[in-house]
Amino acid sequence: MKHKSSRMIALTILYTLIIFGIFVIQFTIGKTFYYTIGAMTVSGRDEVDESGNRTPLLPLHIVANGLDFYTTDQTPITAKTSNNEEFSLKVLEYKKNEDSFSVICSNDVLIDFTSYISETVETVRISVSMPPEIETVYFPWKLTQSARLERQDEQIFLRYGKDRFIFRGGYGFGNSDDSSELPHFILSSSKKTAFYETYIQSDSLDFDSIRRIPIASEEEYNKTKQLFREKALDYFSSVISARNYNEELLTAYMAEKAFNGEYAKSLVFAPASLLPKEKRTYISTTFYGNLVQNDKSLAAYQRKLLSGIESSIARAEISVFDRESLIPFLINNSRANLISALEKITSNTKQEDLNSFFAAGLLEAAMDYAFYFPNKQNLFMENSEKYETVLKDSLISIDAGLYISSDKKTIDTEKTLRAASILIRYGSSYPDKGTWKAVGQALYSSIFSLGGNSSSLPASFDIQGDKSKKLGLMANDALILHAEKLYAAAIKDNPYYPHEESLALKAEPGIWAWTSARDINVLKNDAKTFSFRVSAKTGDTHYMIIRGIRPFYRIKIHEIDFRTDPRFEMYNSSGYVYDERTRTLLLKMKHKKDDEDIVLFLGRPPEPVPVVPVVQEGAESVVNTEDGTSAENSGSDETKEEASDAGN
Repeated sequence: MKHKSSRMIALTILYTLIIFGIFVIQFTIGKTFYYTIGAMTVSGRDEVDESGNRTPLLPLHIVANGLDFYTTDQTPITAKTSNNEEFSLKVLEYKKNEDSFSVICSNDVLIDFTSYISETVETVRISVSMPPEIETVYFPWKLTQSARLERQDEQIFLRYGKDRFIFRGGYGFGNSDDSSELPHFILSSSKKTAFYETYIQSDSLDFDSIRRIPIASEEEYNKTKQLFREKALDYFSSVISARNYNEELLTAYMAEKAFNGEYAKSLVFAPASLLPKEKRTYISTTFYGNLVQNDKSLAAYQRKLLSGIESSIARAEISVFDRESLIPFLINNSRANLISALEKITSNTKQEDLNSFFAAGLLEAAMDYAFYFPNKQNLFMENSEKYETVLKDSLISIDAGLYISSDKKTIDTEKTLRAASILIRYGSSYPDKGTWKAVGQALYSSIFSLGGNSSSLPASFDIQGDKSKKLGLMANDALILHAEKLYAAAIKDNPYYPHEESLALKAEPGIWAWTSARDINVLKNDAKTFSFRVSAKTGDTHYMIIRGIRPFYRIKIHEIDFRTDPRFEMYNSSGYVYDERTRTLLLKMKHKKDDEDIVLFLGRPPEPVPVVPVVQEGAESVVNTEDGTSAENSGSDETKEEASDAGN
């Protein structure tokens, strides 16, 4: 009995030593590493051979604020192809950088964890690089011992210490919870970046963290814009087929088709005959002509706009900056003298008198002033910090979106798009203002996210709820903005959409064109000659209204002298009419090549040189034609025909 007892004790000790040995061997193979990178701690092992080559070993743990991103042999990183084939990814390499840690996997998949820390927010950015055939990557996670999940107002948070943390975009907590068999966050081909960060309520939005939210990315912005363009084009085509169009819709359709290189096709599907001449204005004139009449409608529109600006300036109203492209408009209309009055209004305006859209307009004025007057003191830009403060206070975070409001009650769709465009330009123009570009992109993508699969949006949204808990948006359906109304505000990179093209810096102030040309470049501008190049696709025909053109006695188009003809739009060729009283050139261009040069010979024609008759020997041998002219001076039939065409 005693012998059996001793034997059992010995076996127990032996087994214990074996288990301990296995345990020790398991955790002493390879070299252990432990890194602290911002808000992350990374721990794992890798094996180093005699040549110094490292082979990653599992497990790997990347821990940040109560959440453990991990992978083991039993819980691998997995992937799914576009054919729904699921498989495990093998970890091939670990790579540490100053602020990030990368996991390089098989099948050309790389997952990068980057940490950012600001005064109020700790963020971990997780992004994936993967080949086109892989649709989705799944990375396991679990809670640390002191963390727990909380649900509030249909949102899921992680409580860790005194703070709450959230996955921006619902990448992690929305698809599974800690009781799931395999909790994981998802990165996909459409959403390659996730953010796990400190949750900040709407009334205390952290400005610096905006550039790291998914909806603020340039990728999301470009995708949103392209999706709107595609939906809008489908909508335009459908409405035109149903014969329910208006001038704005036809114009937007033509512009988008031209952008896609299909202008000629669009004229077949939506010819000028769809819109009676009496219903055409300057809006569609660059595509459908009728220049003489539409020049009048453009002039009337410009006079009305200028009158409103002058009235606002006279009353020293800061609301004058709510008008788009204010400074270029004044320069084009030879009213640059009013800019000093705008500077005075700016200097006298207190911060509390500004709202978000006035502030955005002032930023636009600051950038435009710098563009037209680069060597002058820029009073608008000197007050830019004041505008930025107002804009920051106007930003509201709701769910995964970012919005801007002038009164904390309403979100205006068109004004949001205008502000977004200005802020993207501001952030792109100045290297230290990059966050504002992200803000503009977030505003743009957020407002369109409210439209679902439609190309239309309500004109406004009401902000509802308690900001200390959760805010929401309610669409105001009293007015719906369809795609043709949104297009001009949403698509700023289409030169084919009718627009004012200022030639102030290329030539002189006061010269500008109402055009859909791809580009206009001034080649020469002096006392005797004004020449410019118009770019469009070979074979395309478009129309231009050019203001500020000095009187001229001769014009060359296609390197041919042209004569004016009031019926010039009727002919299948280029042509023009000039109004000396208003210094306006109405120009029809039928492109024989992509870049066409127009040369104007300014002033009055030179006095003809007197002809002194010279008697030559053998003069009697000169043969005359039937019309009495000398045969050596008569043009060929081809030359006459070409000249005739030029006259048309």
